[in-house]
Amino acid sequence: MIGERLRQARLGAGLSMDALVAKMDHFLTKQAISKYETGKSVPGSEVLVRLAEVLGVKTSYFMQEPKVNVEFIAYRKHSRLPKAEANRLQVRITDHLENYCWLATLFPAPDGKPERRATVSILKTKQVKSVEDAERIAKELREEWKIGMDPIENMVETLEDHAAAVLALDADERFDGHSAWATVLGDGERKVPVLVTNAAMSGDRQRFNLAHELGHLVIKQKSTKEDEDTAHRFAAALLVPDEAAYKELGRTRSRIEFDELLLLKHKYGMSMQAWLRRAKDLGIVSSSWYKNTIVIFRKRRWHKHEPGKQVASEQPIRFQQFVLRAMAEGIISRERAEELHPGIVSIDGKEEKMAKAKKIAALSLDERRKLLEAAAERAAHEYETDKELTAFTELDAAVNG
Repeated sequence: MIGERLRQARLGAGLSMDALVAKMDHFLTKQAISKYETGKSVPGSEVLVRLAEVLGVKTSYFMQEPKVNVEFIAYRKHSRLPKAEANRLQVRITDHLENYCWLATLFPAPDGKPERRATVSILKTKQVKSVEDAERIAKELREEWKIGMDPIENMVETLEDHAAAVLALDADERFDGHSAWATVLGDGERKVPVLVTNAAMSGDRQRFNLAHELGHLVIKQKSTKEDEDTAHRFAAALLVPDEAAYKELGRTRSRIEFDELLLLKHKYGMSMQAWLRRAKDLGIVSSSWYKNTIVIFRKRRWHKHEPGKQVASEQPIRFQQFVLRAMAEGIISRERAEELHPGIVSIDGKEEKMAKAKKIAALSLDERRKLLEAAAERAAHEYETDKELTAFTELDAAVNG
């Protein structure tokens, strides 16, 4: 447990073993860290405290049993993200999912079971023999989710409404998205689909990337470039079904005006370039016209920043809801809520806290002394009963025994 947590914290900090040794001013050797991570040796509490300070985690982090097992789907083959940054993001995702899944189990569906909703359609991965099969699978998913053929108003909300854990991370601009399966340990091996996007991206890129990553979960992977092609086709078909594309553009076109693409971009939340590719894939425009138009986009640098008003980004809210509900129910404190989701405590909440402090300050010295004694008793009880706290005493006894 400690070894895996230490490795996770180190990777989450973006450090190699050598870098960690240097950051600790050689307080530990690389060999010692390796032994700790592989479970061949157990660090004492003093070492854990030093490691926690350097890695930016609480000491209790090392003592927590993993709540989820996360299976990441391979990054896109053309990803330019350095390996260290990719590892750091995976740790951030895993840490977030532990909190997400823990909170989700606290608030089951009305039937008393954990949130499952429409995950069945995602859990059943499907084989594809050609990219055209991706069109069919996207259409079937729309039918199962009962979202018809109209534009998807909010992609993040739709995914969250169908039991997917959606994360929007502040990340390197080279990071597009990621997908994974999170297995909730101790809960009948319940699997949660996970979709991650870059919070800094425009809304149209976010939506397409999320749909693309969903494709990796829905379609059985072959670990080849074909996976990317089918995921791309699935994403386009999910955002703009063929029927919708034909309705908007017609069956055949000699060309499409840029202003028309901009209108469609905002109606369906899919980029102008994705619309061009969609029209080419469906045979609405010729391949030669498509290639020539893409050249124009590159010359004008529209392939990086498309013209016109940008589509607003979308942010997940399910985790925020879980945190606020847990705080309202008294399951977690305001401080813990702020720790789980910085900035989540409202102005009213902060004013309420200040009002409480003023109320305590107005009490007599004897009344305040009684409050402190009661708080001390609660803290002592928590220390004696909280395994995360008593684990250090037990750990030192085991190490020094």
